[in-house]
Amino acid sequence: MPLLVTLLAHDGSLAGGLSGSISYGWLFVDILWVDSAARSQGYGRSLMLAAEAEARKRGCRYAWLDTFSFQARGFYEKLGYAVFGELHDFPAGHSRFFLRKKLEDQ
Repeated sequence: MPLLVTLLAHDGSLAGGLSGSISYGWLFVDILWVDSAARSQGYGRSLMLAAEAEARKRGCRYAWLDTFSFQARGFYEKLGYAVFGELHDFPAGHSRFFLRKKLEDQ
């Protein structure tokens, strides 16, 4: 089941969003995007929390996602996600991390 959360700018234009899916009691966060002009203002966090809240309403107990070593691992860890897997040298010279979070106790 798809899940989409959007962030609109004051002029009504799209300033960010989250795309994911729900299956087997898990939320998968596929894409999180915030326009460069809107970054560092808590919008990414707000999008993640909104997606997690909606996932709980839909019966999810867990969430998972992946990110690369050159992206936002620390951001997700601050939100309570923990690494459960790593692909070394994917892409070459970097790693791809898989993270999960328990939603029930939130």
